[in-house]
Amino acid sequence: MNETTRRFLFVLLFAVVCFQTGAHISQAFVNYPAWEFISAESFPAYHRVMTSGALRVLLLPRVIELALAVVVLWFCPRVLKRWMLVLAIALALWAFLSTVFIQLPIHRQLGALGNQPQLLFQLRATDWLRQIPELLRAALYIWMMSLVVRPQIKAGVTEPETYDYKEIA
Repeated sequence: MNETTRRFLFVLLFAVVCFQTGAHISQAFVNYPAWEFISAESFPAYHRVMTSGALRVLLLPRVIELALAVVVLWFCPRVLKRWMLVLAIALALWAFLSTVFIQLPIHRQLGALGNQPQLLFQLRATDWLRQIPELLRAALYIWMMSLVVRPQIKAGVTEPETYDYKEIA
């Protein structure tokens, strides 16, 4: 696979990561705080609708991200080191496992019992176990993207000229 295709795959992965990160940030900092204002009686119906949307907007992109990350790991752009992608995959898996083993059981209780204050508190308190790796992963991908888009200097070629724009005008 040529370098242009490798970089294109990484850019595609980066776009999915950006979408995924934004969706999680929106869920954690916009949706979750508003849940306490929904009545306990109407919350289970709301939660069912939200859960089906979350599967499409949060779970499916995560699966796509992990699959693409493995492909990019296999066909890594030359400017990246494989450990960077391994770390990014590990952070995504950490967030995913936190979702499955910690937040999902709380969501099941919320769906059955409504928005009980102690469950909402527990959800928001444990969500940091997911948000920290999400944010670290996003920062890592931003750093990797900066390496992918940075102009490459060929051996024996000096840095590009810098211009004094006052002299040009």
